[in-house]
Amino acid sequence: MRQQTAKKRKTNLIALVMFVMSLPVTASEYKPLRFEENWGANCNKMAPKCWNIAEGATLTLGADARVRSQGYWPLEFGIDNNNKGDSYTLFRGLVHGDMRFGKHAQIFAQFGAYDESGRRGGPVRTDQSNLDLQQGFLAWNGDRFSLRVGRQEMTLGTSRLVSVREGPNIRLAFDGVRVGWQQGPHRIDALAFRPVLNKPEAFDDANNKSQSLYGLYATLAPESIAPLKIDLYWLGYERDQGRFAAAQGREHRHSFGTRLFGSAKNWDWNLEAVYQIGDVGSQTIRAWTVASDTGYTFATLPWSPRLSLRADIASGDKKPGDGQLGTFNALYPNPTYFTEAALLAPANVMDVQPIVTIKPVPTLTLAVGWNFLWKHNKADAVYTPPAPLVAIPETIGTDRYIGDQVKLEGSYRPHPQWEIRAAAVHFNTGEALTQAGGKSVHFFKTSLAFRW
Repeated sequence: MRQQTAKKRKTNLIALVMFVMSLPVTASEYKPLRFEENWGANCNKMAPKCWNIAEGATLTLGADARVRSQGYWPLEFGIDNNNKGDSYTLFRGLVHGDMRFGKHAQIFAQFGAYDESGRRGGPVRTDQSNLDLQQGFLAWNGDRFSLRVGRQEMTLGTSRLVSVREGPNIRLAFDGVRVGWQQGPHRIDALAFRPVLNKPEAFDDANNKSQSLYGLYATLAPESIAPLKIDLYWLGYERDQGRFAAAQGREHRHSFGTRLFGSAKNWDWNLEAVYQIGDVGSQTIRAWTVASDTGYTFATLPWSPRLSLRADIASGDKKPGDGQLGTFNALYPNPTYFTEAALLAPANVMDVQPIVTIKPVPTLTLAVGWNFLWKHNKADAVYTPPAPLVAIPETIGTDRYIGDQVKLEGSYRPHPQWEIRAAAVHFNTGEALTQAGGKSVHFFKTSLAFRW
C-alpha cells in the first residue's frame, strides 16, 4: 500500500511539473514571494498567463518547479551513525492564481506537491506531501495601509530570524494576519502568526498550535542618515517545548533587534544586533547576537569581483544550572545562512567568513568562501538545524573550536525563468566535534528550477 501511495504521489507530481513546463512563458522580473508580482499592467499582452476577467479585475496564473539532488558524507558529522553517508533527490511543484480587483484588493492561492527519492530511512516532514495549500489569503494593498489575512510566506530583513526556508523541499508558511503602513521608503508592519505544520497527505496541513510568532517590524530610511537605512523590530515567540543543552520546557522569548544596511561608492554593508529576554521552563533568558556582512565590489574590473567578510556571534550558555539561559534562538532562520550544506544553526557560535564573488557573465555568479567557527561558550553545545535548533548532546562541554568549511557555490540563469545552482562544501571538524566522535563532512548539491 505504501509503495502504491508513493508511486501515485510521484505520478501526480511528475504530471504537475510536466504541465507547468508545457505552458507558454514570458520573460519578466520574478520575485521570491510570488504574490508580490503584479502583472496586471501588461495583462492584455500576456494571455494565457493573465486575463482581464471583468472591468478592473485580472487573474494571473503562475507556477514553479524544482528538482534538487544533494548528499552528505557522512551524516550528522558521523556521530553515532557508523560513518554512513546519504544522497537523495527532492521534487517540488507549485501553481498559483492571483486575482486583483481594482488597484488594491487581492485574492491569492498557491498549491504545492512535493516528493523525495532515495533518502536513507525515508522522507522527513519537510520532504514530502501530496497536493496541499501552500498559500491562500485575502489582501488589501492600499497606498498607505495594507492588510493580509490567511496562509502566507514571509521573510523579514535578511532572513536571519524569519525566512521562507528555501533549502528544504517544503517552504515555510504561516497562518495569521499582517498589517502594514507605508509612506515613501518607511514601512511598519504588525504581525501575528502560527507556522504551518506539514503533513504528508492531501490538504491536511494545519497551523502548529504549539508555536506562535507576533510582533512589530519597521524599516526606515531618513534622509538625514542616507545612504544608511535602519530596521527596528520586536518579535515575540512562544512554543510549548523548548530544548537546549542547559534548559527545556515552555519557552517565551522576546527579540529586540536593529539592522543597519545600505550601499555607497562600491561598498555595501549589513549589520544586525538582537537582544533576547524571556524564560524557558524555570530559567530566564538573556541571549544576544551580532551579525555583519560588509563587502566591496570592484565594478571596473573584469567579472566585477566582490570581496566581503561575514562575522557573527550568537551567544551560548555560560554556566548551566545557574537559572539563566544564554543560548540564542534564531526562531525561523534561513538554514543555509553559513553554507548550502546547512550543517550548523546560529546558536552558541562565533564565525568569520571571507568570500569572493565573481560574475564572468551577467547570468553566471560564482562564490568561494572559507568559514571558521568556534563555540561562544565551551559549556554549551554545538547546534544544528532543523528550525529552530537541535543540540548535539555529545558536544556539551567539549572544546571551543568547531571547525572550518570551504564552500564553492554557483548560480546560472540561461533564461529569466530558468536557474541552475550547484554547491560543494567540505567541513573540517575541530575539537568541539572530534571530541564527540565527529568526522569531517563532504556535501554536494545541484538544482534546476523553473518559473512561469
